[in-house]
Amino acid sequence: MNNQLSFLIPEFLLDSVELSESDDAIFEQKGTSEEIVLLGKNASIAAKLSSSPENQPKVCLELVHLHATRDHLVLMDPSLLKITAEEELALRTSVADTLEQFLGPAGEFYPYRWIYPAGEFSDLLMHSPSLASGLNIDIWMPKDTHTQGLAKKWRRLQNEIQMIWHDHPVNQARLERGELSVNSVWLYGCGSTTEIAQHPLLKDVHRIFSDHLLGSSLDLRITPLSLHDVVPNTHQHHFVFSQDLKASHWEDYWNTSMAAFQKKILAQIHLYRFHQGKLQHHMLNPNEFKRGFFKNLFTKNKKHFPAWLEYSKKIHWTEYNE
Repeated sequence: MNNQLSFLIPEFLLDSVELSESDDAIFEQKGTSEEIVLLGKNASIAAKLSSSPENQPKVCLELVHLHATRDHLVLMDPSLLKITAEEELALRTSVADTLEQFLGPAGEFYPYRWIYPAGEFSDLLMHSPSLASGLNIDIWMPKDTHTQGLAKKWRRLQNEIQMIWHDHPVNQARLERGELSVNSVWLYGCGSTTEIAQHPLLKDVHRIFSDHLLGSSLDLRITPLSLHDVVPNTHQHHFVFSQDLKASHWEDYWNTSMAAFQKKILAQIHLYRFHQGKLQHHMLNPNEFKRGFFKNLFTKNKKHFPAWLEYSKKIHWTEYNE
């Protein structure tokens, strides 16, 4: 295998595509495109993280901060909280009776999240916090699918926890230190181990670069995003989840990969995107230097290569076939 570098491109990096919260397709996703590639369409994060051998649907309750604006609540990035084990235990103890009433006693407890058998809540449509982070929670809260009333029951559990934690000593101490309070929980990641199905495009990948909150818990090949390490060597294939990058940082990754491509350190660059629910692919190989438009982009000046904005407008996407 020659050196290869692959990127999963988020929609915000594609100038020709506008995706907004009014697009219905996004609401059918249970997780981000990254989580779907790593775990399958159900984004069964609870089953992936659970240490229980039982093959039954499980669900995550993420400890979160909901920020109140003038007319709605916004889910803040859970990674900002930095919850200690002592804080988690104190918060959990204060709502133990409520949790047992709604979910039963058989939970698995970690500083940032709790995992429970999903029970009747498995019938809800829910979204991962990575998908809803920074957004109005109204449209991302769990919704009924087949069984009516479950979403209302979940909100009752959530509201009871919020009331207990409102003036909890843990949160009072956090606020005094200038930290965000842990004022709610987020339900997501429902599924069983049989539903975990990693996408085949990761089959021959040696290293995966991602800044996902759960990191190597989702795949042992995952390491934090690193511009210095992204270009592979010794016949390897690296995969980068670009949606974890800020738009300004993406240019650095694009320029680095293009420079390596021109120096023939990379044999191929693969670009992937999800568009209207389908995975699409574009491959850049040395032949691009010899073709019409691309020949003009890749000039004879070795120090010049196309900027991402210029290149992205001319990409021909094809549906990815395994």
